Amino acid sequence: PKWTHKASKSKLMMKKWAEVNEWNFQNKLYLMEAEEAFCYDDTASAKSLYEKAISSAREHRFINDEALAYELAGYFFLKIDQKDVAVNYFLQAHEKYHDWGAIAKANSLYEFTMSSMYASSPRGQ
Repeated sequence: PKWTHKASKSKLMMKKWAEVNEWNFQNKLYLMEAEEAFCYDDTASAKSLYEKAISSAREHRFINDEALAYELAGYFFLKIDQKDVAVNYFLQAHEKYHDWGAIAKANSLYEFTMSSMYASSPRGQ
């Protein structure tokens, strides 16, 4: 696709930054790689990389990056029809966004999560 060259270039740059300063960039690199795996339908790699991104962000105390990684993992699990898993990731993201102080984002994600959870349920109609 059209974006692959630009994405590869960006990932290479992030990889170099992560080598020099793992603390600031490792979680971001993992998240970029997770999103790439998601785009190429490499489910196993994507799952592993989202978890690495979340763990690295938590370890290095980047609550905003942890929230983003949870959210993007939620979209991934929603796309592969693992709705229950997706909801758990979205709720974790909601909590992290709230803790970070991004209340409007947290509320928006919560509303999306609740509407997604009940979209195909007879109770939600």
